[in-house]
Amino acid sequence: MKTMRTLSLLLISTALIVSLPSLVHSQSKVGTTAGGFLEIGVGARGVAMGETIVAATDDVMSLYWNPAGITSITNGQATFHHTSWIAGTQLNYAAVALNVPNIAHFGAQIYIFDSGEMEVTDILFPDGTGENFNVQDIMIGLTAARQLTANFSIGGSVKYINSTIWRMSASTIGLDLGMQYHTPLENLRIGFNISNFGGEMMLSGDNTLKRIDLDPNSSGNNDGLLANLALRSWDIPLTFRLGMGYTVFETSWHRLLIVADALYPNSNNPYMNVGAEYGFNNLLFVRGGVSQVFLDDAEGLLRMGFGLNIMNRIRADYAWSDRGLLGSTNMVGVSIAF
Repeated sequence: MKTMRTLSLLLISTALIVSLPSLVHSQSKVGTTAGGFLEIGVGARGVAMGETIVAATDDVMSLYWNPAGITSITNGQATFHHTSWIAGTQLNYAAVALNVPNIAHFGAQIYIFDSGEMEVTDILFPDGTGENFNVQDIMIGLTAARQLTANFSIGGSVKYINSTIWRMSASTIGLDLGMQYHTPLENLRIGFNISNFGGEMMLSGDNTLKRIDLDPNSSGNNDGLLANLALRSWDIPLTFRLGMGYTVFETSWHRLLIVADALYPNSNNPYMNVGAEYGFNNLLFVRGGVSQVFLDDAEGLLRMGFGLNIMNRIRADYAWSDRGLLGSTNMVGVSIAF
């Protein structure tokens, strides 16, 4: 018990240290990773709470936030979420998680970003060549998790990640690893998750093919050799999350949960998210939070939303996100227990 108390204090202290990035000034790393759609939070409940739920997630959406959280599922759950994203793009997410008694909890998820059809333009045809293309990113993941003790659970995911733009594509494999711990301190939980630990992505395809003349000053040589432009590879967005969730009070009619996460991504400076959820009669939930606290170049901090729980079997959720100069986004989702 003493060891577990020490672990709790150590993790909480680490969260406080990581959540003070305002003391650190370094060059921005924004735009230095591939597969950026993986950083767009999914799950209307977690997003509405400031994208801050690594310690408190306890349903099928744990597959995205922290795979250890699916150990709270009694039987099975399925979910679907749709996000109207920036500039007419869309994100769709579907997942299912199951409890196999005495073995483990298992889950599967798919996450798709789609730009929709766009016209191909070039220097000669700035109004369009008559061709269309689209940008599509896909993540498919499989998860397993176990509750090792009454208070401690772990989980991991393996994910296939693919990005396609016109006739170019890139793919890699990523891993997630998470844990949750109910501390001896009453109503306090802590969680940790490392997401998108994996290889690099490099686009390949015939869009980089170009005909060149190796010796334009000579005649009689082959002036149309087919060359392939060299592209570099990029890391996927690796992110460390360390968070806490504290239930301030809980009665048969009212419940208040506050959450905080410290994040350390490889695509930006460290920052912190905080949020809260108020539940009335386990039927209606009101949520709010702020994201990217202490981040100098943050675009939009506020997150809000609500949820409706019907007979503990069907839950509908909505989240609104402020994205600064880019406007705002809306997310709706529905989850079913079976």
